[in-house]
Amino acid sequence: MKVTTGRERAVFDKLNEIAGLEEIHYLFGDWDYILSIRTTDTISLSRLITERIRRTPGIAQTHTLIEAPTR
Repeated sequence: MKVTTGRERAVFDKLNEIAGLEEIHYLFGDWDYILSIRTTDTISLSRLITERIRRTPGIAQTHTLIEAPTR
């Protein structure tokens, strides 16, 4: 995700309050954070992203990638 400049710490603190986020990594470069999320299905994933993550003040953009099975 991309975060509004100067809001990185506030966004990090708010993200830590969201159940379902397994990992939050701060990055340098085009993106500010990468999140690891585990859900039971894509409906739960969609709700978590649209109702919780994207509504966090300071989040400017998200990009969702779904892990492909290795077998």
